[in-house]
Amino acid sequence: MIDDFTLVKKANEGDGLAFSHLLERHYDLIYRLGFRMLQNRADAEDLTQDICVSLAQKLRGFRGQSKLTTWLYQVTMNSARDFLRRKATISRIHRDFVDLEDLKKGAEAQHKEDVEWAYEAINSMPESLRETALLVVAEGLAHGEAGEILDVKEATVSWRMMKVRDHLKALAVGEANTNAEMRK
Repeated sequence: MIDDFTLVKKANEGDGLAFSHLLERHYDLIYRLGFRMLQNRADAEDLTQDICVSLAQKLRGFRGQSKLTTWLYQVTMNSARDFLRRKATISRIHRDFVDLEDLKKGAEAQHKEDVEWAYEAINSMPESLRETALLVVAEGLAHGEAGEILDVKEATVSWRMMKVRDHLKALAVGEANTNAEMRK
């Protein structure tokens, strides 16, 4: 049986068979330690494959100052630590993304609720205020444009919009007070 040092030397010289023998000899060690560190079979398999793929390049760094198995333990442990850090980072990014999506959905739901409330409030107003509010707020028309459509002066549209704001504010304050009373 050829010793590890000889196989490493031959593998570093480009001998694929020597490299293959090294992998066969130490694959279980790499997998076993990876599994113990990661505590997950699929992750340990991925880690072992990653190490095996990069091992030909890493073997060039093996100095022979210790047994190859000692060096492989170090390589495997370092790779497992890196794997766990990457996994934690990915998990954190995923959680942050989910939190952001939840906030976005919450904001969208709140906006929708606010818009529905505003339309209900506008619909409860007298017709002249309701029509003015729909043209200015919902359609985004300038007061002058709304005045032309409604056949009133621009100042009248501005006055009506002030009344719309007052009405909406009164409704909001009334609802806030009602909600505060209910919480007591």
